[in-house]
Amino acid sequence: MSLLNVNKSLGYNKTELNPKIMKKILLTLFTLLALSSISYAGDCFQDPIYDRDWNGVVITGMFVRDIACMEGSSILTTVPVGQVVHVIGETDGWYKVETSDGITGWSGQWLLTATDQAFKQSVQEATAEPLYDVTGHDYETAIRYLGGNEIIEGYSDGSYQPDKTVNRAEFTKIIVGAKLGAEPTSYSGSCFPDVPSGEWYESYVCYAKDAGIIGGYPDGYFRPSNNINLAEAAKILVNTLEVEIPAVESNLWYQEYIEAMQNNSYIPQSFSALDQNVTRGEMAEMTWRILEEVKDQPFTQFDFTEAVGEAGYTSCADSNIPSSIDMDEVRETWLTWYNDARATRGLHAYTYNGYLDYSAAVWSQYCRDIGTMSHSRPGQTEYYDYSMITDWFADLGLTFENHSGVTYSENIGYATYRCSDSDCTQELLDGVKMVFDAYMAEEGTSYTAHYDSVTNSYFNEIGVGFAIDSSDNWVYVTVHYATALSSHPEGTCNL
Repeated sequence: MSLLNVNKSLGYNKTELNPKIMKKILLTLFTLLALSSISYAGDCFQDPIYDRDWNGVVITGMFVRDIACMEGSSILTTVPVGQVVHVIGETDGWYKVETSDGITGWSGQWLLTATDQAFKQSVQEATAEPLYDVTGHDYETAIRYLGGNEIIEGYSDGSYQPDKTVNRAEFTKIIVGAKLGAEPTSYSGSCFPDVPSGEWYESYVCYAKDAGIIGGYPDGYFRPSNNINLAEAAKILVNTLEVEIPAVESNLWYQEYIEAMQNNSYIPQSFSALDQNVTRGEMAEMTWRILEEVKDQPFTQFDFTEAVGEAGYTSCADSNIPSSIDMDEVRETWLTWYNDARATRGLHAYTYNGYLDYSAAVWSQYCRDIGTMSHSRPGQTEYYDYSMITDWFADLGLTFENHSGVTYSENIGYATYRCSDSDCTQELLDGVKMVFDAYMAEEGTSYTAHYDSVTNSYFNEIGVGFAIDSSDNWVYVTVHYATALSSHPEGTCNL
């Protein structure tokens, strides 16, 4: 959602993109998506990515690219005419495909057509020794224990790939399987809209939801293909394998689960951050330690410092941010930019609202996960749907006061970010400053939607959420503005 200019009837006016502003943004290496009903053929990932599951046959020699763009993309492989590929996703003129040799990437929709032919992937011959690649690994004992008890299994070539990250569906299946010793037979169907009936993980995920082990994301989705991080994994492990939970007074949804794990030495030393993605080896190690009550191995201890503000703010809004970034400094600086701009225009200052920080963080993380900034909430058939966005806020427990027809607004954007140092605070500030500067650059032009949000006299409260994709060197930014909240929900930070 970019800036909503609110009128008395619908709460916003649509505005068009100004080519001059787009030129400024490109010159600063910043891509800004603005509210518009127009779709441009040259834009990449303008639309959401939709899951697909069908086979296609190549009708014209096909390049498979790493991103859905003609410019700036790399060619991963070529596929000849007549070969069958598996289509697993779709967005704005592109299909996401799997090739027979296991490569996943993007191809133009005009290069293939649907077919009834079978899709066959080449399979390497299994080695004589199962789990051959864990010999000498730090977590070999745990992996072989789980393999011997048929809790985990290797790939078709005999490997286990212990350093490969594990996604939410895989993790849930393995941990629930470890508890039950078999596939669940009693569970409710259609537990999440993105967990299709008949999927290999459906029974495990739906059982886990029924048992209160998981709850899904605030928008109602499970996102099975997302990598699982330590905080999320700790909740599933503790709830499923019945680790004793200590009495913890905290606004951080994950703290009681992390403390339950580290109180028993169950978190391996390879973890240095709560948002660190879990590998297959680490998953095995934590599961083995719990099942066998192994408490004599080196472990990681986390210290919790909560940031609780006047408006119910909790640091859960930043739980996805690496520990190398001082988010207190980032938020203080971001708010200073806004309020300095408002002061020079004779406007009152914004104050942070923790609930808006949280809703903004939820949306930034979602956009990072789908690979693009968009205003379209899941299920929308058009780029911007005000009623669905309002419903999305309501699902988070957020409703807004109406002041002369003005309620809320949202700006989005993303910028380059890359850093691997021990302190990356300034690098993040440099990136998001480009976002703020792009908003302000609209002043005096024919397109002022974002600038108007920064300087709107009706808005009093603000929230900002960031999500970092280190692999693609991007930081995703969402800003939520409000007159005032008319609801103050409890428990907004849940897995």
